[in-house]
Amino acid sequence: MREACLASIGFILEMFIFFAAGRLLSKALKLKGDISLQLILGYLVYFAVFEVVTVPMTLLWVPLSRAAALWAVLLVICLAGGLFLLKHRKKKTGNQRAEQSGQVIPSESAGLKPKTKSVRAAMGQLWSDHSYMLLAVIAVVLVQCLIVILYEDTTVDATYYVGTVSTSVYTNTLGRYDPFRGGILKSFQARYILSAYPMNNAVWCKLLGIHPIVQAKIVMSCVNVVISNLIIYQIGKRLLEENQKKADLMVIFVCVLQLFCGTIYTAGTFFFTRSYEGKSILANIAFPAVLMCALWFYQKKKEKAVWLVLFLTAASALAFSGSAIIFPAAILAGMIPAMVMNRKFSAIPYCILCMIPSGIYAAVYFACKLGLIRLAAS
Repeated sequence: MREACLASIGFILEMFIFFAAGRLLSKALKLKGDISLQLILGYLVYFAVFEVVTVPMTLLWVPLSRAAALWAVLLVICLAGGLFLLKHRKKKTGNQRAEQSGQVIPSESAGLKPKTKSVRAAMGQLWSDHSYMLLAVIAVVLVQCLIVILYEDTTVDATYYVGTVSTSVYTNTLGRYDPFRGGILKSFQARYILSAYPMNNAVWCKLLGIHPIVQAKIVMSCVNVVISNLIIYQIGKRLLEENQKKADLMVIFVCVLQLFCGTIYTAGTFFFTRSYEGKSILANIAFPAVLMCALWFYQKKKEKAVWLVLFLTAASALAFSGSAIIFPAAILAGMIPAMVMNRKFSAIPYCILCMIPSGIYAAVYFACKLGLIRLAAS
């Protein structure tokens, strides 16, 4: 019961952080997106920042407790700053609209508050946009979560993604112990240590006291399932002329399609059986996010915010797996056709800029393989 409660708290807290970060980014970029897009953006920016912050701390042998405390402070500062900016901007926008319309602005000292959209009205609008399809999508996502929770995968990769979290938590280190044999590593493995995703699980285990298996295989698996479905929903909206009910239907259709992906080499198999592993996140979140950005650019070729989102996608992909080294190919496959159809080749420099994170990763990785750089762990 204790682990179930902690898992629920961890899931809700992480989703709230993604939403807050995504909402702040949406406001900063002046994007008119729904909650699903804000959650996606928050997820991407979260792991992009986590990668930049955590990898140097890992290589500098910073203890897990100190890294967790630092990350918690950063989260609190960012959330507090974001809430302050959003509140200030909302108040400022309300005052400007009132002044333009010649209305009298209510005084806070008089105990009057400006009218806000009620929760009931928002729920009514949500039901109007989705109707019974919303219930169907929720049911499908819940079934997917149950599948990834109940299924037990015991591959070597599964051992690593859970084992390295366990050794980090119980030794108060960041990936310095061998997850397979338990001994301290003489040098970090470049294949794994340059991707900070497992350390995110270790940080949350340290902060909330969640068991590593529960955090890695249940909490983050369910988070990844939700984010993956939100990206599919966004792709559906852009393909189906912003028809939200049809986008809901696409989410259900893709779920059925993935259920019948029975070989080890498909994204569907990774989605249901290895959703807590880095390669699965690349296949079901990072690469589909590139497709989402490509459709976004095709429809709104003058909107430059799409390139920042694509850059965040490329940066966050490094946190998931070393396989992100092939991300430039995914960017070319998604963005070049959109450029050709839009006849907007002036965007090529932005495309190249989005390849820089993977280029830096590849340079460091091959330097380690060639012995030019040694990542000492002890």
